[in-house]
Amino acid sequence: MIRGKESVYSIRFYPAKFISLKNLLLVAVSLVATASPVRAVDFENQILPILQEHCIDCHGPDAAESDLRLDSLLTALRGGDSGEAAIVPGDSKRSDLIHRLTSDDAAHQMPPDGDRLPPAQVELFKAWIDDAELWQPAKAELAKQTIDHWSFQPLQRPTVPNGSDSQAHAVDASLDAKLSAAGLSQSPTAPRRRLVRRAYQVLHGLPPTPQQVDAFVGDTRDNAWELLVEELLASPRYGEAMATQWLDLVRFGETHGFETNRERPNAWYYRDWVVDAFNADQPYDDFVRQQIAGDALGADVATGFLVGGPYDLVKGADPLLRLTQRQDELADIVNTTGTAFLGLSLGCARCHNHKFDPVSQTDYYAMQAVFSGVNHAERALPLRDDARKQLEEIDRQIADARQHLSPFVAKDVSRPAVDAKGNVEQLEPVDARFVRFTILATNQSQPCIDELEIFSGDQNVALASGGAIATSNGDFVHPLHKLEHINDGRFGNARSWIAAKASGGWVQIELPKTQSIDRIQWARDSEGRYRDRLATEYRIEISIDGDAWTEVANGADRLPHGDSSATPIRYDFAHATEAEAEMGRQQLQRLEELNSLRESLLKTPTVYAGTFSQPAPTHRLNRGEIGSPREQVAPAAIRSLTDLSLASDTPEQQRRVAIANWIASADNPLTARVFVNRIWQFHFGTGIVDTPSDFGGNGTPPTHPELLDWLAAELIDSGWSTKHIHRLILTSKAWQQDSLPRDQGLAVDASSRLLWRFPPRRLSAEAIRDSILSVTGKLDLKQGGPGFSAFEIEPENVRHYFPKKDFGPADWRRMVYMTRVRQERDAVFGVFDCPDFNQVVPQRNRSTTPLQALNLLNSRFVLQQADFLVQRLESEASDPAAKVALAYQLCFSRLPDAEESTAALAFVQQNDWQQFARAILNANEFVFVP
Repeated sequence: MIRGKESVYSIRFYPAKFISLKNLLLVAVSLVATASPVRAVDFENQILPILQEHCIDCHGPDAAESDLRLDSLLTALRGGDSGEAAIVPGDSKRSDLIHRLTSDDAAHQMPPDGDRLPPAQVELFKAWIDDAELWQPAKAELAKQTIDHWSFQPLQRPTVPNGSDSQAHAVDASLDAKLSAAGLSQSPTAPRRRLVRRAYQVLHGLPPTPQQVDAFVGDTRDNAWELLVEELLASPRYGEAMATQWLDLVRFGETHGFETNRERPNAWYYRDWVVDAFNADQPYDDFVRQQIAGDALGADVATGFLVGGPYDLVKGADPLLRLTQRQDELADIVNTTGTAFLGLSLGCARCHNHKFDPVSQTDYYAMQAVFSGVNHAERALPLRDDARKQLEEIDRQIADARQHLSPFVAKDVSRPAVDAKGNVEQLEPVDARFVRFTILATNQSQPCIDELEIFSGDQNVALASGGAIATSNGDFVHPLHKLEHINDGRFGNARSWIAAKASGGWVQIELPKTQSIDRIQWARDSEGRYRDRLATEYRIEISIDGDAWTEVANGADRLPHGDSSATPIRYDFAHATEAEAEMGRQQLQRLEELNSLRESLLKTPTVYAGTFSQPAPTHRLNRGEIGSPREQVAPAAIRSLTDLSLASDTPEQQRRVAIANWIASADNPLTARVFVNRIWQFHFGTGIVDTPSDFGGNGTPPTHPELLDWLAAELIDSGWSTKHIHRLILTSKAWQQDSLPRDQGLAVDASSRLLWRFPPRRLSAEAIRDSILSVTGKLDLKQGGPGFSAFEIEPENVRHYFPKKDFGPADWRRMVYMTRVRQERDAVFGVFDCPDFNQVVPQRNRSTTPLQALNLLNSRFVLQQADFLVQRLESEASDPAAKVALAYQLCFSRLPDAEESTAALAFVQQNDWQQFARAILNANEFVFVP
């Protein structure tokens, strides 16, 4: 029997699609050798050489055109994309392989290139397939080869050991069962001071203040711990700590990387979105969906996830190199999506079928087709709904002011040039049933209009919601721009119409009935973001019956497009009465104020969150080589996990929405498991699965599989509440137990994976730096906004980053708000295993190096902060013993014992307080979670 890896709890994994042809058929041959000693066809000598010469290149381990691999018997039996069985044992007439070998249709015949197989070889294949007895043992053996790896199984809530089903005890019950089997038990509860320090360091990445420690130690309420947990989870510091882990996971950086490594000044919006999402306990399924398709879900900033990785600004002159660069960009998006949300290394299937997981090369390119319309770029955020409503009211008031000013328009000047943001055609009241807008010329390509408004007094009578009907003489085919947008009452490029013709295209509104109209308004993009595709020459006609037309406006009296030499509109009050003139001046002032307010409303932030376009067809690339495209691949998810597939012409946004819904579905076996494992890692330093971004065949099995599934089920049943899982873990005895070592535990489980104690660990680089600032009293807890930099930057085309030597208040914010520069690490704290932000980092290393101690002793930053600590001790304590006591309370959350106090005072006497401050900031007790 051919077997894959086996987990510690006896679930066998048979990677069915990916067993080599030679191994599989050797099995078949060995089995057949006993069942059928006389064979008409010798596979090894007659069939295999033909397959190797003509078939394996396209249908082998490095490629699988039409999702068909002929080097895997199981895949051949199941067939490829066509649904036809390549081989029907015992019946060559029904076998698609024979149909392909004998077909006269060039589109279906195999091999596709070169000479056809000689008739004698085709007859060999027929005889090989028709030998039904030969195939029986192989069929029986292959029937067992199923994708039954533990992480791909449907998620079901397991029974908690000992029959307990109480949330408060389920975690401990699962852990205790494993501990008991190993002859171990949990440790006693940690002392309160240690416990409160641990809670703050884990949940906030900061030490508690002496006041916070004393408050918890002195709290005699039965639910004191639960109340503290709620307080910590409600703090904004919690979201900052969680975001630090998540940003590692999604390779978030604020420079592009590569040789230029230019800044992304507007990438920080995504970082703030992540912090806010965790603080608000946003349901995790929404958290996932919005990062993949936030532009469709009202969370545009969230798609910063898609383009959070490195990006090569310098595009090669060679077209092949540019295509390769684009493939690398898409590979980054696909791989990060797979590892972050699914715990699958999808990128391994870029060049060949995955060697360990049920992910084919076709699956990889189907996923690439989902994201192939994503582009690295900034984009302006859309108007919020409240701002849009306010804008509509302002536009109404602007039109009213212009109407009042129309009698005072000077007759000796041309009207202003057309404006992409908006144009008004003032008419003498005239009856009309049909209004036609014809574009005669544009500034670029086919013209675009976001809304055509026709007014009768203050009422827009052109709205489809009021019964008006829009038609045209041709629409530009695009999933974003549609005729229905011309009169839907919504503005902006995303709700616009584009004519099929660059000149001579028209759009027409048929009103529900003949009405008196006096004003027509139109714009290319009322939100002011796009100025291309602008109609620069046009005419407007009206009709009662749709046959006879009368021109009522055109652009002939406007200044040339781009001519700003003249005042757009000049008003003349010379011939008005004094009362009329005063009224006109008031309306003019009102108009200026409204225009200014309109401009400010339209200035929405620009965010590095990607732009989206309808992609070209995606092809599977033979061995991942850009110069070897094979069959076209439609957008789809992983076929072994779902039947989700989309048409090749599915609009770009809908592709991402579909894949986001699949990933975030409660039916997806991976998503909830992967995330609760990350939460477990957040608390204990190591996940139940210690390969947190690889839940596949090459990952490690879970130490507590039932507990993992129980927590995943709890996540879903709680409405995907992250804080709910935190509460379950924090209220367990396992989390609250002491961290002191015990000989028996170390002998059986030295790494504490079974959690016979709380495993102590060193703080992250961010937590060490933030803790130093906290105890010195210099930490600035300002939330959000542009980050601060740890570097001085040379403003050259190729950026050079030099570590800062001087630090001020602007540098004393939390490290999560430090600008993440790719390929560079903070000069002081980077040695504490900070990533360089070029790759996803599911779990940081915990190294111990001399540089770490040297940086905490001698760096300019720490020397400065040590001085601040001394100043704080001097200002808040009255004598040397009190200073030592305060330092221990600030840095260790406890008072020194008599021996420590005596030793500290002796050290200060021999050296000075500054050296004492440096020493205490470098102590293991300061930089470790207890």
